[in-house]
Amino acid sequence: MIRHILFWNYTDEVKEKHQEKETLIKLKESVETLKDIEGLLCVEMEENLSSGYDLVFYSEFENQEALKDFQNHPLHEAHKKRCKDLVCKRLCGDIERK
Repeated sequence: MIRHILFWNYTDEVKEKHQEKETLIKLKESVETLKDIEGLLCVEMEENLSSGYDLVFYSEFENQEALKDFQNHPLHEAHKKRCKDLVCKRLCGDIERK
């Protein structure tokens, strides 16, 4: 199993307009559209409780191939388009659980 973990910050525009709560709702709704992707075992987006980044995207995949397929899946591409003006400064980590 592969754990795919991303950390994001809200864009300056989201922060300047104080739209973090509304944006988190939009992001979580968008993440829900990913749940039917084959090989994706779980996925969620939540507010980060630690400092440094605003959000955590957490997902688990059956294997490396499933993660690779996810990256270019049409549902993931649509999700990225919906999110591109809402988040920035991504930090990514992938770990394998044996």
